[in-house]
Amino acid sequence: MFTPEWRLLAHEVGLASYSLRSGLASLRKANYADQQVYYGGFFQYTIGLERVMKLALIIDYLVENGTLPTDKQFAKRFGHKLTDLLSSIGDVRSRLDVSASVWELPDADMTNAAMAVLSDFAIGARYYNIDVLTGKIATQDPVDRWFSEVGQPLMKKRKRPWKDVQWAHKLDSEVGGRSNIKFETEIGSPIHTFAAAAQAANESDYVAKEGTFLCARIARHAISVLIARSNQVPHSFHIPNFIEFFYIFVMNDAYLKRQKSFAG
Repeated sequence: MFTPEWRLLAHEVGLASYSLRSGLASLRKANYADQQVYYGGFFQYTIGLERVMKLALIIDYLVENGTLPTDKQFAKRFGHKLTDLLSSIGDVRSRLDVSASVWELPDADMTNAAMAVLSDFAIGARYYNIDVLTGKIATQDPVDRWFSEVGQPLMKKRKRPWKDVQWAHKLDSEVGGRSNIKFETEIGSPIHTFAAAAQAANESDYVAKEGTFLCARIARHAISVLIARSNQVPHSFHIPNFIEFFYIFVMNDAYLKRQKSFAG
């Protein structure tokens, strides 16, 4: 028989898994021509990551104190600041045995860059467009920040050369000024030629793949801490088997990197 606590935890972890998978699937498809997909990906991913980390902190409290935290003990301590939550996840990790099955975070430089953008999005930058439209002092466009602070550093790490776009230059020469291309890159640079569009597509595709992989690894770390800590909950307190909601996130790097839809 399911207890009320079991049911609530199951619903919450199910929502977290769904949000993470939806967010990552959107980020994997995001590109300069469909920038709304970035926003959708950020929305879902940050919601899912926040919920996973808060669940890990709730379970950590349960293990330490034998009871669930009260609203005063929990809600007022943690808001939407993902960087603080990730730091708290590190504290939980420190209370696990060193041999616990926990996936590590990506390199600190990329983790910090990604989390800074995502945390600011969760706190308030998700309203960037409305804030600008209504005259409120706004932060930098989240898509611009993501591509500048995460995407461009990822591209500098790229080992394989860019795809040849000579065909696009040739097409520009043949078409001349008869084409009417009106797009912008993620950082707001105008795209008026086939060559510029091909280059932007190459960059979008690479950042979508590597940026999504980066986010998946961050989520995998938090999830593995949640699962490892849940294994220490007293048997008298019934909780869901969290790993059942996150099978896709406990796989190795090669598996994660191949994912596009993050189904299952």
